[in-house]
Amino acid sequence: MTTSPGQPAVDPALPAVDHAGGIARLMGDAALFGRVLGRFRNEYRQAADSIRAALEVGDLALAQRRAHTLKGAAGMIEAVPLRRQAQDLEQLLRAGGDPYPGLALLHAELDRVLAELDALAGALPERRSLGAGLAAGLRAGLPDALPAPAPAAQEHALERLMALLDEGNGDAVDLVREDGAALTARLGSQAYLEVAEAVECFDFDGALDLLRRYQTAR
Repeated sequence: MTTSPGQPAVDPALPAVDHAGGIARLMGDAALFGRVLGRFRNEYRQAADSIRAALEVGDLALAQRRAHTLKGAAGMIEAVPLRRQAQDLEQLLRAGGDPYPGLALLHAELDRVLAELDALAGALPERRSLGAGLAAGLRAGLPDALPAPAPAAQEHALERLMALLDEGNGDAVDLVREDGAALTARLGSQAYLEVAEAVECFDFDGALDLLRRYQTAR
């Protein structure tokens, strides 16, 4: 939904975060969703300011990447209005339009999401690595104990992950878990850990850069 400058982006009576939808996205794992919310609350407080900073130095590409990453993170927590604002801003930047009215709307919606999460602060886990479980599984040798997926399956998992990361699609988090064996076989344990950690921190651009560097180095 595109809004005109000065008009509210969304109905302020609507919840900033669809908690039921977010839990459903994570297969009913409410505890994991709580950790995801805690991660967002800690990592994205300055997201709108960081986009503005990129604009102020004339780095439109960086501003667009940051809007893209925020879009993916907002989608992961089912902050639907915020995701829409980030998407609108990303498209404006790509088209060369005036980004500042859209940035103001995005900033207001981000503040609304953070206010809701701050109100839940006592119930949200402290900041910690969401990739810890993945790391423990790898160190225990779980992927090595299973037959390596076929090369075609490995390549398909990698291509699918890169496409999701490029879209800022929160399904990338599910993919690094579900196709961990194929990605580990394709990337190696250490590279997989680095990529999975970036994905679960919602650093989709960072994860994509890691994968591109890996491909270049091969």
